[in-house]
Amino acid sequence: MTQSNILSREQAVYLGLESTFGVTPAGSFPNAMTRFVAAEPVIVDGAVREMLDVNDIRVRRLDAIQPVQGLEIASKLTVSQLLKATPSASQLTAGTSPAALTPRILLTHAFGQENASQGDVVSTATSATQFDVANPGRFRIGTWIAVEVAGQMEYALIVAKTSNTLSVVPDLSAAPTLGGIVRNLYNYVPAETHSNSITAQIAYVNDAAAQYTFNGCHGGVKFNFGEFGKLVTMSTEFTSTSYTGPTAQGLSTATATDEMGRGFPLAPDVLLFTSAPDRAVKLVCEKFASEFNNAFEMVRYPSAVQTVNSVVNTAGRPRAGKVMLTLRFDSDYGTSFDAETQYGMVIAQRIGSGTTASYWIWSMPTMKLTAQPKLTKVGERLYMDLEFSLLQSTVIAPVGGESAAQLDFLYAPLGVAFG
Repeated sequence: MTQSNILSREQAVYLGLESTFGVTPAGSFPNAMTRFVAAEPVIVDGAVREMLDVNDIRVRRLDAIQPVQGLEIASKLTVSQLLKATPSASQLTAGTSPAALTPRILLTHAFGQENASQGDVVSTATSATQFDVANPGRFRIGTWIAVEVAGQMEYALIVAKTSNTLSVVPDLSAAPTLGGIVRNLYNYVPAETHSNSITAQIAYVNDAAAQYTFNGCHGGVKFNFGEFGKLVTMSTEFTSTSYTGPTAQGLSTATATDEMGRGFPLAPDVLLFTSAPDRAVKLVCEKFASEFNNAFEMVRYPSAVQTVNSVVNTAGRPRAGKVMLTLRFDSDYGTSFDAETQYGMVIAQRIGSGTTASYWIWSMPTMKLTAQPKLTKVGERLYMDLEFSLLQSTVIAPVGGESAAQLDFLYAPLGVAFG
């Protein structure tokens, strides 16, 4: 036996969406193993095979029986990633196809529904809420875009599309620039029918036999906002249905280039509203947090690898998710709780400036206070903790004939976009 000195932070991580459940993908992105720059070391101590105790009766107290090796379906691993700017070459402008960006893998798995298409330019600048594009088929109602206004990019949600005309909220600061950029963002919402899985591979440096492959991985995504001015991460706690390792699997540990841009300190626009978002009216708050959990259940089949045929997400009731806010004392929220006032919320983080500025956006279009406001302290100041539950969106009403994917974007209780 030969021991190795291995630094846990020196590792190569690969992720890929599985085309077939439990099988390492070998197609094209995102159904291919893709080098992933993790924010924290992925520790594989969760790679476990259950041991089943045998309790046969014996005449002697210490006549123990060797346990039986069971299944690997309880294996765990956590993968995290810093949120970063989207490089200009990967931004969805006219003529630019979606790029192989690793956040797309985690977000597509966690939410189930992705919309990513090349953008366009403004063909007619009508107003701060409406404008025409030459190729309306590239845009989907219920998705976030970035629109050029006076040389700067402003975020907006598409709420209607008629012929070549897009209608957006919140109002832009002015009518967009004729010929200006209309950039699609990479958009994600929960899919009503949600069943997909990921393969994760971890290769430690300095020992070619210290390599693992986890198949049939499933879990939810958590955004770790923390304090304003700090870096933001998203993480997924995966449950794996099978694994291989530690063995030599030929995984490269060569130096890799990060396909994303720079990180950013958290300093977003926070919009809390009861009718429609207004980019000029920003909420003063101490902190916020958002939770959206998946509840994948394993579909069992005795002849499948580790007896698991697939996984199905069953989350959604009694709560689809929640938002927590800490802000200065305001007695109006007690009244709003009693009246069951409906709110909406948008968190929009811009990175950079000019026409290549990129965004991360979290959208909670319909929510209500479902816990009585709680008084708390921040230092010696009196604050309030608010808890909102996310509800199915009522912002955009279907008109009939929408596909399942289109309805997912209209009804989404939570949307995430970047680009």
